[in-house]
Amino acid sequence: MPHFLLKPYRVDAGDYLRRLAVMYLRARWPWLLTPLLLCGAMAIGLADVRWFIVAMMVLFVAIPMVLSLAYINYALSMEARWSLLEKSLTVNDDGILLQFTDERMHDRLICWNEVRNVEIAGEAFLVMLKVRRFTFLMIPFTAIEQSGVSLKQFAQYMMRTSS
Repeated sequence: MPHFLLKPYRVDAGDYLRRLAVMYLRARWPWLLTPLLLCGAMAIGLADVRWFIVAMMVLFVAIPMVLSLAYINYALSMEARWSLLEKSLTVNDDGILLQFTDERMHDRLICWNEVRNVEIAGEAFLVMLKVRRFTFLMIPFTAIEQSGVSLKQFAQYMMRTSS
């Protein structure tokens, strides 16, 4: 029964948002690019500057609004706060126990049946949660190494347990 205890750490909000934006844009790029290309093609095909103006409105008004809605929906969720706030982590056969240093937050156990999968992205583990799409708990490699835990053993355990 492996048991890993990570010292208190926190994730930088910029790193979390960068990972979230990459995931979101990879999944949604066709829906964001299609109206822009369609309006651009209409502007060129019909030689009408009005379609070019519509394409610019899509680019500078509609797409930023969609991205801001994604930010509100995903980056301001309770699960995102779990990654960003300072916490210590205990990983065992029951799941991942988050123990927050902020007394206003209650400790939270994420059972393994609430985890969709675990991915390695850059210098961090992303524990993908089943709550909703694009929701994850970010565990940076530095937090694991600073706790004296073997990164290789931690990775093997996380990958085996989440599958």
